[in-house]
Amino acid sequence: MGVVMSNHPTPDELREALAADNPSAKTKRDLIEAALYHFGHEGYAGTSTRSIAQTAKTNIASIAYHFDGKAGLKRACVNFIAMALGDVLSVIMEKKLADIEHLSPEDARDKIMEMIDRMITFTQTNQRAELVIGFMLKEVLHSPEEIETLYHLIFEPLMDRVTVLFSRATGQPVSSDELKLAIFAMIGQLLYIRLARPLVLKRMNWQSVGPEELEQIKSVLHRSINALLDDLSKGQKDA
Repeated sequence: MGVVMSNHPTPDELREALAADNPSAKTKRDLIEAALYHFGHEGYAGTSTRSIAQTAKTNIASIAYHFDGKAGLKRACVNFIAMALGDVLSVIMEKKLADIEHLSPEDARDKIMEMIDRMITFTQTNQRAELVIGFMLKEVLHSPEEIETLYHLIFEPLMDRVTVLFSRATGQPVSSDELKLAIFAMIGQLLYIRLARPLVLKRMNWQSVGPEELEQIKSVLHRSINALLDDLSKGQKDA
């Protein structure tokens, strides 16, 4: 028997439903990916359910059946992003804050680098990353309601954990504004090298980002983020 999913699934319900091996799960996956593509390129208002259904190779009625219409499909897209990021960053998200608070500085730094590697691999090699980033830039970041939803679903619990990791790795207090901004600086490096991929490929004379190029990107970002952590640690020692 297939997994039953409500028309307004949580990220966990969505994960379970999409993982099923049946035609219904495939239709849901195809509709969400098609919606992410169209919403990310044309915006929610400019996208028709017909175009989503055509891209997903299904009928328009399936959008209402599975997601209660276009608005429900957009909510599913937001939950899909929370699900995808939660899966990529499970190395952090599955840890309790109390456990992170007891990590040694060395172990905290190692965990940050592991998180960085997973994010680089996802953004540079996963086909869904382009859909997620496009939808985020076009729709989510311009909608206060969706920012609020995504913030509580994934961003707040993630940033709470990353802030404690940075605190453990550097000795800076979790309340430090400098620490919080440093985390955004780290995220900015990760995203820019993906958003500017055409420029990066041209400047580096790369045809694509394969295993060798991926390792070069990881190596450079490791050095940059280690330098950032070292600087924060030095600032704490000098305080």
